Amino acid sequence: MDAQIKNEIIELTKAMLETFTKEYIKAYTIQLTKKAIKDAKAIPSPYLLDPRPRDHDKSDIFSGYLVKLGAIRKNWLKRHFVVRYDYSIDYFVDDTHANKKGTINLCGYSVNDDPNKSGLDRILKIAEKMGVDTNSVPKPAQLPPFTIELYHYSRRCYYIQCSNEEEFKEWIEIFKTCCRRSYGFKNKDPCHIAAFGIAVRNTRWSLGRWGWFGYGGNENQILSDIILDEIEYDILGRALSKLPNAPWFIRNYLRNKMMTVIEGMVSSAVAPAWAGLDKTVGELRPTIEPRIKNQVDPIAQAQNSIVNKMRESMMSQIKPAMEEHVNKHLKKIIGEIRTPIENGFDESLKIWNEKTNAYNGNGSTESFSSYRSYPSSYWTMYPAKDKISPLYNIIDQYRPIFKDYSSYYVCYDIKEAINNMAYDGSYTLEKTVTQDQVDVASAKNQTHSKYQHDVILGTNMQMKFVVREMVKPTLCKIINPLTKPLLSSLSSAIPSAIGDFIDINELYNQLIDDILGDSTQVVIDELN
Repeated sequence: MDAQIKNEIIELTKAMLETFTKEYIKAYTIQLTKKAIKDAKAIPSPYLLDPRPRDHDKSDIFSGYLVKLGAIRKNWLKRHFVVRYDYSIDYFVDDTHANKKGTINLCGYSVNDDPNKSGLDRILKIAEKMGVDTNSVPKPAQLPPFTIELYHYSRRCYYIQCSNEEEFKEWIEIFKTCCRRSYGFKNKDPCHIAAFGIAVRNTRWSLGRWGWFGYGGNENQILSDIILDEIEYDILGRALSKLPNAPWFIRNYLRNKMMTVIEGMVSSAVAPAWAGLDKTVGELRPTIEPRIKNQVDPIAQAQNSIVNKMRESMMSQIKPAMEEHVNKHLKKIIGEIRTPIENGFDESLKIWNEKTNAYNGNGSTESFSSYRSYPSSYWTMYPAKDKISPLYNIIDQYRPIFKDYSSYYVCYDIKEAINNMAYDGSYTLEKTVTQDQVDVASAKNQTHSKYQHDVILGTNMQMKFVVREMVKPTLCKIINPLTKPLLSSLSSAIPSAIGDFIDINELYNQLIDDILGDSTQVVIDELN
């Protein structure tokens, strides 16, 4: 790696950490403010089912024997895998669990059901970046049938072999669920988690990187990932093109060495930067929370006033863009996405009815142990989630119009919402019986009515979610340059006494969400 490339990486890393630090402190303050306003208003949830606490059921989710490729010797070894309640995965020599061999946390990983293809695609992509003739690249050794790849581009990858197709499909969905639900953040504070995500988004936006970006892991890993992603986007191609002209295996060896150096440079900068920022924010919270609580009403009033002024001053720019690029497509989009989303939620209610009618316990907490775990079963929830499958093609057909969204993650989020409603439905029944002391028959009727209400609401909310995810990146690219001067003017008018607690960009972001939500609701009502 030459000195110029190395200096570019150092400067980019430094700039991104400086931007993230500023964005995180601002976002964290805003999240504390949101929490204070929400607590003061005590706004009830529109959903009627009780949300299931994350640690309500600490029993294992799934287990079974699989064959794992060793990291060092590269031999295939049979191991007993156990998915814990927090979606971490322990694996053992056998099902006595006397000899634990390791733990896998899949936060930030992806699951590939054809690792031979995905592995080859990655090699060819690297070869193209290095200017190597792809025909000269040797093909990697083929993995056995029913092998699953748990992939991360900068962390250890895992290769897991199943014994048959049914087991293969089941474990793919289980691993995907672990990827989405496993906790990576070391700090579990909801304000921190929300602020961190906003800071990641705003840091990428500051570089002109709009649209979807998947991430996961602990704070250090995520910060390293967004910086490495930008290095790959902005610098890596030029760095790889400077590697000496040599056979593939030599150039790939040099490339891997270079990536190791780059990852080391980034991680060595990220670790102390995040440690210092985390300490600063931790010391800030006891000081700033009392200030926020003392000014909740003025802050809320100022936010409402700013949003109203935004609407008045910006609609002349936003409305034409909505008419030209969004509204004319809404009726077709909603007409097509509605049926699979409705069917998915309706099927989840049918499954709840079947499982609830099969419950014949005595109403004790212990009697619900089997019942409360049914949403964790892949095959039990499969009929509801499978109803969402047509959405992939429906959403993808709009790519020529709207860009920068992932149909996979949009659909997966909807499947998660369906699954979460099943958890809430089972928890509400159990809570109504065991805590509220309602007889089982009455509790079933009460919970069924709540579930029916939430199915309708959930369908509506997910249609708005799909539209927002598809449309917003493209819309923002069009309107942001037009509204930027107005945002700057409104920002300067915020009273200095409460300026630290109001983020003009977040209010603007919420305004765009509201406008898209309102436009979507109008079409939903028209189609009802």
